[in-house]
Amino acid sequence: MKTRFLMSLLLAFFVSCSSDDSTPTGTNTNQNGEENSSSSKNEDSSKSGDSEGKSGSKESAMKGTLNFPSNKSTSAVDKMYNNWIDRYYVTFNEEIKPEDYDYLNENKLEWLKVSGRIKFDTPSQTVSEGIGYGMLLTVFQEDQKRFDALMNYYLAWRVSVKSESYFMNWKIDGFQSVKGQGSATDADIDIVAALLVAYEKWGDKKYKQYALENASSIYRDEVWSSTKLLIPGDGGLFGTGNVYNISYFSLAALRLLAEYDDNKDHKWKDVLEASIEYMQKVQKAGNGLWPDWSDADGKPTDAGNGATTTRDGAYKYFGLEGVRIPFRLVWDYLWFGDDRVKSMIKTAAEFIYKQVDGNIDKVKSTYIYQGTATETHAVGGIGFRSAFCALLMIDSKYASNLSACNTTVLEKALPNDTKYFQPSLQMLYAMLMNGKIARYK
Repeated sequence: MKTRFLMSLLLAFFVSCSSDDSTPTGTNTNQNGEENSSSSKNEDSSKSGDSEGKSGSKESAMKGTLNFPSNKSTSAVDKMYNNWIDRYYVTFNEEIKPEDYDYLNENKLEWLKVSGRIKFDTPSQTVSEGIGYGMLLTVFQEDQKRFDALMNYYLAWRVSVKSESYFMNWKIDGFQSVKGQGSATDADIDIVAALLVAYEKWGDKKYKQYALENASSIYRDEVWSSTKLLIPGDGGLFGTGNVYNISYFSLAALRLLAEYDDNKDHKWKDVLEASIEYMQKVQKAGNGLWPDWSDADGKPTDAGNGATTTRDGAYKYFGLEGVRIPFRLVWDYLWFGDDRVKSMIKTAAEFIYKQVDGNIDKVKSTYIYQGTATETHAVGGIGFRSAFCALLMIDSKYASNLSACNTTVLEKALPNDTKYFQPSLQMLYAMLMNGKIARYK
């Protein structure tokens, strides 16, 4: 008995030492205890992407009721995912040769050697937004190897661990240097959400640790104290508390933080409630959607950052920023079943259905928030078609329209150019509409 007891203690010690949170993550094991060691970029991820096969004995924790398209296809999403990975994902070892290590930041090299990044529109660069999308996509696809590589990239390029600014600098030059300093809240909140989902899926405590470290920085620097709303970044132009981007409001992420963050000074439920109230208020004051940018009173405003979504009055429209809002809402309702969120989805779905007479292929790239547009806008790209298609999941009366537009989303090939934004949204919405974004506890 004494020998067995000592052996048990030694075993417990070695197990605890094997999960050192301070070291980069390389080869991992999946929920079945199988090693995920393949490094092939063209590796077929469909086997690890079917959530039905990975839930094990866990029960569905999703509380919302949505209508999925009759032609729902996880295999089609798996194929799309592999194509997206081939186009936009690249690892450190694919780009950097050992003889070039001397030119890299020595303090970051340990993380970078086991990292991967998502190529930006300028392929030699990466933005934190892309890392956020990549981490969401890989965790929903249950692609732990690539998830960990993207997480390691995020960890390498945090603003300042010393000052507890755990969010990522918003633009990086490949694996080499910071190109744009400071944070972008949409990326920060997506990275947090992805890490907490990873914690639920794979059980490794380091995911929760990194998520809550990042969340502490978000709460300190990106939650405006008087409004309890997320501002778009850590100060700078957005340090007045009078510029907001509703597409940054990830309600699902806020609910996960309210569930997992034990810091009593972090009032995530207050942030969640303020966000929902603000979104309701802004939607009710307009035609059914939201403007890309708005002020503390909910009125359209120029963000002053020179982005195309703010110039020449573009901020008055639902456009390249707002196109992410349906994903935020539909995902949140699917998992948490809040009737207030359901109501906002229904209002937006009714608006767009009338605008295009049920044919999502007719959607425009922008919609005026209030009043009537006097100019003609181009037909929306696949990101817009995907976004408005997802809204139709809210009511069975849209069933035939939903299946038709799901076909468009699943069959639209990736563009020939290098722009990653709309294809990434297409990928997220395809997962959402085809049953990949599931929660089991």
